[in-house]
Amino acid sequence: MTDKILLDTNFLVAPFQHSFDIFDEIERLYPLHELYTLDDAVEEAKSIEGGKYGDLAEQLIEKKDIEVLETHGNGEVDDLIVDVSDEFVVATNDKELKERLLDRGREVIIIRSGTHLEVLNRSSVGF
Repeated sequence: MTDKILLDTNFLVAPFQHSFDIFDEIERLYPLHELYTLDDAVEEAKSIEGGKYGDLAEQLIEKKDIEVLETHGNGEVDDLIVDVSDEFVVATNDKELKERLLDRGREVIIIRSGTHLEVLNRSSVGF
């Protein structure tokens, strides 16, 4: 079975802020996976630090074949992620979002100690 991983805004910019390869780590944790993000998360990433990550995030999305899902209506990115979280493993380092997802029993990928990824609430067989 292929795991669907939804990247939050901070995971779109994390490859440019950490010295380890986040995508190698995702591969280690979920050998069969597909990557997704929300169009609102991409827009949010483009606005961080005055647009510093805008072009980099776009290049990353193309290079890593991340499917950008269109959102409809208004709402905070975190609320949108929670709304669709039953379909995905969510990758985020946002403390409040992480707690909301864990309260709902969702699997969450986080950056641990700035050196590797860790999965919380892992429900897959063998973990």
